[in-house]
Amino acid sequence: MVKSNINSNIWNFLCLLLLFTILSVLLTVESPKDLNTKKTIHSKMLSRQLKTFVEIPNPTQQPELFENNKPRIKQKEIPLIYAITPTYYRLTQMADLTRMANTLRQVRRLHWIVVEDWTSTNHHIHEFLLFTNMSFTYISQATRASTNASKGNDQKNAAIQWITRNHHWGEQAVVYFADDDNAYDLRLFEEMRYTQKLSMWPVGLRGGMKAETPIVEDGKVTGFIGWATKYRMFAIDMAGFAVNVSVLWDYHPMLFETQMPAYTCCTAETKFLEQCCTIEDIEPMADNCTKVYVWHTKTGKPNYVKDDSRLDHIYV
Repeated sequence: MVKSNINSNIWNFLCLLLLFTILSVLLTVESPKDLNTKKTIHSKMLSRQLKTFVEIPNPTQQPELFENNKPRIKQKEIPLIYAITPTYYRLTQMADLTRMANTLRQVRRLHWIVVEDWTSTNHHIHEFLLFTNMSFTYISQATRASTNASKGNDQKNAAIQWITRNHHWGEQAVVYFADDDNAYDLRLFEEMRYTQKLSMWPVGLRGGMKAETPIVEDGKVTGFIGWATKYRMFAIDMAGFAVNVSVLWDYHPMLFETQMPAYTCCTAETKFLEQCCTIEDIEPMADNCTKVYVWHTKTGKPNYVKDDSRLDHIYV
């Protein structure tokens, strides 16, 4: 009797185990309808996720989307421009420097060297330069009593000496002499910064004509149109050329003459460049010297009637 009960319990257990196994299999097996439902749900979820991604166009298939997207260049990879500006006190000094600063502050990688023609700097000018938020150096160099050459030569020499003492050796740079009352096109600076040795371009309103310019034939400078071309190897205005900073060391000392014969006039540019270059070295800029990017303008004297002590507190 006992043996019969044991056999019966074993049989019941086996039946329950078989039933549980069958139910487990049935629960894991999905019908075709259920599979289709799950597939639809997964497709919708994937579609929503894909919509969150922006498709990157292929530049070879849609070039118009990349026309204005110039590749970013690290600042240190862009040659530096040293812009040297001699200046002196007059009523329009601040106005001229303000106008010039509004141009230069738009030029990337430019260091402005302003040289005051006096025994000390002017604190009004220094405060103004700080306000521009530009990279600058402000120094003073009074014109020496023995100097009889072109105005500003002592100041340019002081700036050149500052560069030779402070320039980081190996850093690409160019040197440009920029008067504070000229007018400048921004394209001029972007072209000059890649000067290999000596670059040139036309200067408008100079030499008694609408422009003073190198003559370019087949990409090479062959001569000049300007004032006194017979006596000037480089008949170009100070605003019409730039030199690579390496020239200052390769032909040291590269300085402007401060003492000239009495009969000599307006030869500062050619005397300076004759120390280092020949006409064959010139790299013509501004579309082979067919465009004007700088003008030799002059600020007129203001109609200054009288000095009024009530305005002493105002610096113009």
